[in-house]
Amino acid sequence: MRTAPEKIAQMSVPFPSVLRRATLRSDAESLKISEFLAEATLSPTSYQEGRSTFGSTDGSFELVPSVTPLEESEKEPILPCFMLSSQHRVKHFLGREDMMATLDRYLLAEQKEALDDDQQDSLRSFALCGLGGIGKTSLAIEYAFSRRLAFDAIFWLNADNANILGGNFAQISTKLGLEDTSSDLAASHSIVMNWLSKPLKRRSEPETRENLAQWLIIFENVDNLDVLSEFWPGLGRGSVLVTSRDPQAKLNMHIQYGIQLPSLSMGDTQLLLQQLTHSPAIPAQEQAIKALADKLGGLPLAINQIAGIFRQLRCSYTDFLKLLDDKGIATTFQTAIDLYQGQESQSLATIWALDRLAGPTRALLQVICLLDPDAIPEELLTSHSAENYLPDYPKTRLEYLRARGELLSSSLISLHEESGEIAIHRLIQDTVLHDMNREGLEAAYQAAITLAIAIWPFQSMKEHHSVARFSKCEIFFPSVLRLKDGLEPMIRGGSFASKNLEAARLFNDVGWYMFERGLPDKTEQFCNVALMIGEQMKDNHTSEAHEVIREGHSFIGIALVETNNHGDSKKHKQKWLDMLLERRSESGLPIRDYELGYAYNEIGVAYGNSDMLEEACEAFRESITIFQGLEDYTDTMLGWPEPNLGFMFWLLKDYDSAEKALIEILDIHAAAWGVDDTKSFKTGKILYGLGNVLESQGRYQESLGFHQRCYEQYRKVLGHNHHRFGDICHKMAEHYIRSRHFLEAEEHLNMALKAFNLRPYLSNEAARTTYLKGRLYQELGRLEEADEEMRKAYDIKSQIEPTDSRPLEELDEADFDRLVAFWSR
Repeated sequence: MRTAPEKIAQMSVPFPSVLRRATLRSDAESLKISEFLAEATLSPTSYQEGRSTFGSTDGSFELVPSVTPLEESEKEPILPCFMLSSQHRVKHFLGREDMMATLDRYLLAEQKEALDDDQQDSLRSFALCGLGGIGKTSLAIEYAFSRRLAFDAIFWLNADNANILGGNFAQISTKLGLEDTSSDLAASHSIVMNWLSKPLKRRSEPETRENLAQWLIIFENVDNLDVLSEFWPGLGRGSVLVTSRDPQAKLNMHIQYGIQLPSLSMGDTQLLLQQLTHSPAIPAQEQAIKALADKLGGLPLAINQIAGIFRQLRCSYTDFLKLLDDKGIATTFQTAIDLYQGQESQSLATIWALDRLAGPTRALLQVICLLDPDAIPEELLTSHSAENYLPDYPKTRLEYLRARGELLSSSLISLHEESGEIAIHRLIQDTVLHDMNREGLEAAYQAAITLAIAIWPFQSMKEHHSVARFSKCEIFFPSVLRLKDGLEPMIRGGSFASKNLEAARLFNDVGWYMFERGLPDKTEQFCNVALMIGEQMKDNHTSEAHEVIREGHSFIGIALVETNNHGDSKKHKQKWLDMLLERRSESGLPIRDYELGYAYNEIGVAYGNSDMLEEACEAFRESITIFQGLEDYTDTMLGWPEPNLGFMFWLLKDYDSAEKALIEILDIHAAAWGVDDTKSFKTGKILYGLGNVLESQGRYQESLGFHQRCYEQYRKVLGHNHHRFGDICHKMAEHYIRSRHFLEAEEHLNMALKAFNLRPYLSNEAARTTYLKGRLYQELGRLEEADEEMRKAYDIKSQIEPTDSRPLEELDEADFDRLVAFWSR
């Protein structure tokens, strides 16, 4: 075991002399920052002409550190921009000329000359509704490809689920060039929505008609209309096309116009069938093809599937018609009930019989029907053997290719060769699943879960907060989400019992992935499924199930902190810790491992956010002690508990101990990764804490230097839209107000509010910064604006703390500081 330093928590040892001066300490034993403070790059602050600084400057503020200009986040869009997912133009698209003209009329309305005209600012929208297989998607694809010259940007978004749309908007952000990379999905969503509302081609130029981009969003398969609310560009100046099986979509509050898409005409059906079969009808076959067209009901999906079977059989239209009339052939008619209009309409739902498919082909189809219908990576389907649950599932690459080939030749699936992704129509998915019995459906789910587990890039607890796996997760997430959504009601209802605890680990890890992508409010829905599976299996797999349950509680507890739900967070973390303390080794001794050290740190966080400061200190000390006793201990393991301990000392007004703890861990980070590293935001958090300690001691210039470094570190690691960047903008504004640099203060407060307003659960932070903005306006003599901002902050606080009945006049900044987590104060 590596020799660990004495317990840092006890503050009983001088710092190691090997750490570098560049971390703000030299080889000397003194622990005072002021003697070793690296000189910040300082520059005079400029003001717009006519803006007053009220003629005074705080004695501690002669100059202001230069920071990266805020405007850096406003990137120029890359246009034209066409993001059509894996869609490809239909080769034999025909007919629908009247519908194309209708779409043009509503989506390509002429712009008014005056920019303030109501029509200029309004969003144009249209909904294509109709039965599955009627041709909505094909029409939308053709419209997107054929109208590319009419738009500067077109975005194709699969709208089955809000979680998938969140990823789509992140792709738009990077595709448009508004972000270099997207790690925070909520921030990317806001960035895109802002551009859609004001789609300037060149941000540096004025808002003129010529400088406004024309854009089109296609929301495909909006069967749950509620999904639209979060992603609808209400302030947009572009066009939106929606496809939906729900006839009520054209009456939705967001959508202006719509139509129930009719079937293809008899003539177009006959013509399309001949094109797809590569077999023009001779005069003797005309009656047969007319009868066949009548049976197909004008459904493009049915026509395409019939053509696939026809090409396989290589027979005449007359012979094929006889086969369809034979009850023993693979034709199944199903009555589709229109629940909204109360009418029955007969449609050709399937043109194949599963018992005619080879065993491996049928098994592959069953698994495909449980996954994301728009983009299933082939890597997922071939990642692992699934024969334990589906004995016929392809066991070799050759078997897989044969099964896939049979599905392709029958037009049951399509393959996008460039991306290697498989797509399947939702109508086919629904029909296949409807025809499966309970045992078959459960076996297919078990097989699909096994395949997903084999390919998902799991992350260990020690690797948390690494972004290295994001690109892989993005590929597989939609299909895992589909599995979760399908399994959850079955598990809750007791009709599905997982046979693999790894399924719970999968959903836990996906929940953590959502947390890392800036969506902590989405973590719980995945981890709750994992907890249900763990509870189901804990009697037969005691230790493994308990591990899964602990993990679920830990992830939920950590995520809830970010959503300001500190009470529930504490409950989950306490459950996690209690389960860990129950463990015993083979010799009967308590197990003290990395997870226990991590859990003590997290319960310390819960105590700190509950104003249980002494209890928090004890928890952080215990976390440090556990880490230092590990066989594989490294100093960087203290990157969580020691900064938190420093924050607790600061809140307890023990500034010397706070300074000592924070400098030590800053040195540890610098020795491991370099000064002000960008490995994670943890170093920025340490810099933030040191700035707070120095500020409380009245050492304002030194404090400003550390807060500036935190600003730069957060900017590089987290970007301008993360809530921690909002925290440091709030802090910088406090410095600027103190030094009476009011212009810079207002800029930073607005930047902070921009970050906080991206997410509704950051209302605590928004209230605090809004209150400070009101105080700023008081200093500037803008009293009406000051009253408005402070009243707004008071109203938000009243919603957060309804039991606090004190009037606004009795509140001060400390009351609003207590609304936020201790590391944000």
